[in-house]
Amino acid sequence: MLSLFVWKVISTLALTGSVYLFGLAPLLLGNSVSRAQVSLLSACSGGMLLGTTFIHLFPEVAEEADSFRCNVGIKSAYPVGELLICAGLISVMIIEQFVHEYENVLHGGGERQKRLCIEEDDDEEGEGVSLMVKGDKGHHHGGHSHDGGHDHAAHFVPGHAGGWSAYVLVMALSIHSVLEGVAIGVSGNVEELITLFISIIVHEVCLAFTLGLKLFTEGHTTTQFLVSLTCFVMSCPIGIISGALVIKYLSSTTLANTVFVLKALATGTFVQVTFFEILAPEFAERYANQLHKMAAVILGFLLISLTMYLLHDIPMVDFCKV
Repeated sequence: MLSLFVWKVISTLALTGSVYLFGLAPLLLGNSVSRAQVSLLSACSGGMLLGTTFIHLFPEVAEEADSFRCNVGIKSAYPVGELLICAGLISVMIIEQFVHEYENVLHGGGERQKRLCIEEDDDEEGEGVSLMVKGDKGHHHGGHSHDGGHDHAAHFVPGHAGGWSAYVLVMALSIHSVLEGVAIGVSGNVEELITLFISIIVHEVCLAFTLGLKLFTEGHTTTQFLVSLTCFVMSCPIGIISGALVIKYLSSTTLANTVFVLKALATGTFVQVTFFEILAPEFAERYANQLHKMAAVILGFLLISLTMYLLHDIPMVDFCKV
């Protein structure tokens, strides 16, 4: 019979490999799908985040809020969990506005700010996804440039930086992934570890695909894509290692309070990314039929909801009893 430590090592390696593979999928398959298909996949990923936020994270924050109030001595029924969620949401929005102001100053003086646009390839190779930067000189359409040359855009174009919102998603998913890793790290027996592993890996691969798709559609370079994905992939192993270590040095109360605050703040960032960075921009575009997009959102939401329903009876770690 393998020891608990060996099972934790196996879980770490399996999570890392699986999550990385699913995260790479949009980059590997991006050149073979049309713009409309990418739009539908993006809407589906938005539905996954919607389900993660309201079916997974919100109930956990609400459930742990009573213990947190008790631990810190708050005697009223003040909704501290919801307060922290809003704090996470507002903090990201404030940071976003500062970033936009900085970009305006950086590209001031009459220079047109380069913007990312998705161009549809209409050459004989068929429709493909092209992420191109439109600057001051020339304009593009149909995969051709009108500044004196041809720009056959049938594939992902490296070398152009995309929007910053994907990095917010990296931060939110990484915090969430660390916390899930901590749950594995502090698990006290093999049975609990295996059930946690099953629930977490199903969830993590879906989120990895969502992150990979966001990085791809925003036009980040291959290096930026791989670095961002690696940061997310390594967050769960870091959480597992941290959980195994901090359980020896931190009290259960301190650990529970820290996890609660981080989880609530991360939930706020999930709300911001889901609605402001994925769903709202996606439905503002017309790359695919809007009803098809709505169906894709529902499909993503149902996928996460069904997963949480099937795993509902899996015991989660109670930090107060660690």
